[in-house]
Amino acid sequence: MQDFLEKCLYYKGEESCPAELKALGYNGIWYYEMLWVERDDLRDENGFNMLEYKHYGLTPFNENDGTPMTLKALLFNRHMHWTGGWGPENDVKSFKQWYLENYLAKRR
Repeated sequence: MQDFLEKCLYYKGEESCPAELKALGYNGIWYYEMLWVERDDLRDENGFNMLEYKHYGLTPFNENDGTPMTLKALLFNRHMHWTGGWGPENDVKSFKQWYLENYLAKRR
């Protein structure tokens, strides 16, 4: 589990989302990282999220940034669920923008 926690930017093994992350609006990201750490199926490189991620051509997107592709695939799936539906090109573009400007914000 420790190896997976080291890959997360927001979830560090806490039982609930820290108040400072909630105040910044990162509780959703924290929650999805927690799920990714705890559930083997979300780290499955042949699972639904990865198939979807590959289908949309996202495999080479920021592939060496330190975030495991299965975690990016989960974030993409959730991004599509909450903000998608505007067509594949727009959905991929908006995910990339969100990922770079919001998710990676803590890494900067």
